[in-house]
Amino acid sequence: MKLNVGCGTDYREGFVNIDGSNALARVDKIIDISSDSLLAHFEPSSVDFILANDIIEHHFHWEAVRILRQFFALLHTGGTVEIRVPDAEYIIKSWRLSLQTKLNLLFGGQDIPQGRDVEMDESRKKYPQYFCHKYGWTRTSMQQALALIGFTTVTSRRVGENFITLAVK
Repeated sequence: MKLNVGCGTDYREGFVNIDGSNALARVDKIIDISSDSLLAHFEPSSVDFILANDIIEHHFHWEAVRILRQFFALLHTGGTVEIRVPDAEYIIKSWRLSLQTKLNLLFGGQDIPQGRDVEMDESRKKYPQYFCHKYGWTRTSMQQALALIGFTTVTSRRVGENFITLAVK
């Protein structure tokens, strides 16, 4: 089984696509991971792969660590999680980005309708709490958090203003 947690409009075939918004057209399971445990919906050690693109930064650090622990519990031994978040260190240090761009990338503003995707704009109106960032991750802080949880192999690479971390249980 593969999970796409916080899928938004990124619906993926072959995955269980999970989002907290019921304003989206294609979601397999509506679960608010801020308040509802994934372990209430899936058996421990039953998942091969978890994709968490642009979702972990939308939680306070302690909430994010709780969610990452749930990922660990859900994965079977050898299972992998892929996490994409904004790269706070790169964003802060970048001389190419304006202060306003840095603030938007780090703290959000994603709750403001963008005008590019009507479905996402409807979700933004209904669930603005899902669209602001609550914690800034660096590659080091993410790797340390995952290692403390028990992931054995943790690697990351920067992609644009984000980084992608792969962690194996």
